[in-house]
Amino acid sequence: MAHEVNWTKSIYEEFCAEAMLSELEAAILRTRIQNWSRVKQATEYNLSVSAVDRIIRSLKQKYDCAALNNPKLPARHKKSVKK
Repeated sequence: MAHEVNWTKSIYEEFCAEAMLSELEAAILRTRIQNWSRVKQATEYNLSVSAVDRIIRSLKQKYDCAALNNPKLPARHKKSVKK
């Protein structure tokens, strides 16, 4: 997700407010934007890597919904799936 949006401070703050993110969700997003690995996030926040993955997946869903309702949030650049 960190590379699917050109994150700025205003976009980050707008998304956090629009989606009403928890402190943990906001911290996971912030550290993803800073290119932390999932393992480093899991260690820092005392979570499993799979828990971090679930939070990231949830953040993507929340962002997509928020972007539909808020014109200040750009759409994510989704990766194309090769068949």
